[in-house]
Amino acid sequence: MKQRKSVSEILVAAIILALCQTGGADDGACAMPQKHLIGHGWDLLSVSPVEVARHADELAKTGLDGVSLSLRAKLPDGKRLSFASILTDPPWEVETFRKEIEAMRMLRGKRGLSHCYLSAFWTPAKRLAWNDDQAWAQAIGNMRTLARIAREGQVEGLLIDPEDYSESKQFNFQSSDGNFDETFRLARKRGAQFIEAVAAEYPNAKLLFFWLLSLSYQDFSTGAEPYSVLTARRDLWPAFVNGMLERLPETMKLIDGDERAYRYEASRRDFFRATWQQKQGMLPVVEEKNRAKFLLNVCSGSGHYLDSYIVPSNSCWYLGPVNGSRLNHFAENLGQAVCCADDTVWIYGEKCAWINWRGIQNAGWDRDRKEYQTWEEALPGISVLLDRLRNPRGWTDRRIAQKEREGKLVNLFPNSDCVSPEKLEEGKYHAGKVLPKFWPWQNEKGLQGTFGIDTGTGYGDSSSISIRGSGNGCYVYDGPKVTSGNSFLVRFYTKGSPPSAAVYWKRNGSWDWSIPGCFPFRVKAAENGWSLYEILVQVPYGPDSFSLQLGAKQTATEQIWYDRIAIYSLD
Repeated sequence: MKQRKSVSEILVAAIILALCQTGGADDGACAMPQKHLIGHGWDLLSVSPVEVARHADELAKTGLDGVSLSLRAKLPDGKRLSFASILTDPPWEVETFRKEIEAMRMLRGKRGLSHCYLSAFWTPAKRLAWNDDQAWAQAIGNMRTLARIAREGQVEGLLIDPEDYSESKQFNFQSSDGNFDETFRLARKRGAQFIEAVAAEYPNAKLLFFWLLSLSYQDFSTGAEPYSVLTARRDLWPAFVNGMLERLPETMKLIDGDERAYRYEASRRDFFRATWQQKQGMLPVVEEKNRAKFLLNVCSGSGHYLDSYIVPSNSCWYLGPVNGSRLNHFAENLGQAVCCADDTVWIYGEKCAWINWRGIQNAGWDRDRKEYQTWEEALPGISVLLDRLRNPRGWTDRRIAQKEREGKLVNLFPNSDCVSPEKLEEGKYHAGKVLPKFWPWQNEKGLQGTFGIDTGTGYGDSSSISIRGSGNGCYVYDGPKVTSGNSFLVRFYTKGSPPSAAVYWKRNGSWDWSIPGCFPFRVKAAENGWSLYEILVQVPYGPDSFSLQLGAKQTATEQIWYDRIAIYSLD
């Protein structure tokens, strides 16, 4: 069997990060960061935080971690404030939104709403002159107030959309700006002022940008001189971003939400490529003094357009079925996206709503129209899918418990107790005896050990499979046929030398080492030196089967035992 290479082990960390987001070992030694799924949409842009809080129980069922929140207000003089015009609004005051702040505080800790973001659109109807200190002071002051509202409301941070809806070309050099070099420096200055203002109010905020450097997409790793390219494209956005990075505190994170991902496909490995592009392809645009901070404090992410999975085939956004289901197509894309993301993935839709908002009147969203549907109604099963991807461990535990209650938990492994089908002498290690459907493998260049069945050692009985003195070897069991989107839980007990176990992929009967495998984590220590391990298996795009490898990397005197092996389908 081909030896795994260290680069593959590095890539596997991304899979583990996506599939084993909560603690690894029972002592917390291998805790993994949680990935977050954030809901956005026309419906959420039309309701207030107060209305979101009123519907918290319904939003908890969506499978999301949080949603975007939208602020609006009408001042006594008749002027209006809005997240969509915040850069050119009259001055924002915290007390104007006291009711919304109290509502937001109610969301923290609630399922589906514990990671909410306050929206801000950076599309001024009237372009701000880069040299207009007064205009920028007011715009940045409003963003500072929004940051304080977010902190007092105890939400995760700010959601910032710099897309040019108003076509004001705020971040593109105009002839009226004067000199490009000077304007580039001014843009950097404004970025620094912005981040300083936000950090002063909310120093540990997360700023989720629908576009960060992905807005200036180009692969600069080929040797193109960045400043010349930006000058030719009249692009001021990277200057603004560099200003932010220069003053970004270590406690704050920026997330590149890469809205271009609406058109990415898992089948092309687009999300892996885009993650590289965000971190390496755009790195030359980052000023050298900011690069360490960029690599540490800027997170990769992506956006997903749900309408693509419900619109008719004549739409330019259409994404068709995979294995007979358009939800499967979404599952493939979102699964790869979650795998690649450092922190957050956002999901957007226009034609449907996250929950039933009927009874809330708003001109921007006609909730009484006949075709009105929730996303769960339009894509049945999406809530379960989101819950599974955002918290695989928690979802798996609930799914296993549900199947046990319903009497539907079936072990696909044929000999869980590891008992030999032939009569063997009890209380002895039988070297060379292997269970049916298992085959042993060892690295022929390393220490050669023995494989056998031990009739004197077992978990809850007196039989197990065992490996003794193998420098690098494993039992291999070829598992069931699979399709992308399938989910499995592999479970086994082990004692002795440290286990070396994994699930690897096959395609058309051959190993596919291009796809990272899935590795176990210890769930808990059991009695008599045994420990329970589990592997969460989420089938990616490509393979049609998987193999379970139960092995060890030992010295000549070491031995390991495996018992009570189980493979459960979670579908």
